Amino acid sequence: MPSIDESENFDLKSALARFSQDHELLDEAIAIFKEEAPKHLEGIKTALEKNALKEASTSAHTLKSECGAVGAVKAQSVSLTMERTTGKGHISEAIELYPQLEKMVIQAIETLPESTMEADQ
Repeated sequence: MPSIDESENFDLKSALARFSQDHELLDEAIAIFKEEAPKHLEGIKTALEKNALKEASTSAHTLKSECGAVGAVKAQSVSLTMERTTGKGHISEAIELYPQLEKMVIQAIETLPESTMEADQ
């Protein structure tokens, strides 16, 4: 598993604080994120292909929230940009942004630990 770059892409300390220092609860949230994030990415991609910007914006909003909850701050930031871009109706910019969003979310899925207790040591 790749190491977590706390300073730029991830902030597990803040995520753990959001879960009242409950490693087990954060681990559950990470597991859910890893399961749901690909579905949200696919939803955004499909919506962009159909020029359904409201749908894309809604999926990006949900993805943004999930990224933030688990401390995937870079993926959260790109999700926010996607949400705003699609919300403003800028389809070409959204299509151009999608590969970066996909890259950051996949990196989060691959990098976030199964157990934050082990990552904390």
